[in-house]
Amino acid sequence: MRIRAIALLAAVVASVPALTGTASADINAPYARAAAKVAANGTLVDAKNVTRSERFNGQPAGYYCVQVSDPTIDLRNAAVLGTVNNNRAMITVIPNTNCNGLTRSLTVVTTDSNNASVDVPFTVVVL
Repeated sequence: MRIRAIALLAAVVASVPALTGTASADINAPYARAAAKVAANGTLVDAKNVTRSERFNGQPAGYYCVQVSDPTIDLRNAAVLGTVNNNRAMITVIPNTNCNGLTRSLTVVTTDSNNASVDVPFTVVVL
């Protein structure tokens, strides 16, 4: 009985995916060319065709960079949308060629109702 319990426990542990620091590629955005969910600290939570996200170096709270991984996406001509997650804040998304050293990237700025920059989780989508 003990051997069966150990074998069952081993099977359960083996079936659980390993947790890593990278985002999973299962964000539900079937019609987007790229999408990312980002935590308030800049960590990439979930992504589709996004390599990384980070807080903008040397800037106050609320400044982020999100790097799109697909080189065929021309951010200069793409429709880009952003929304804050579970917060009352505003978001500005600016496509550019270089954000904090990241090419093919989006600069994201989040602010509160007083226009002060604040760290909040957000989602960005490139259509």
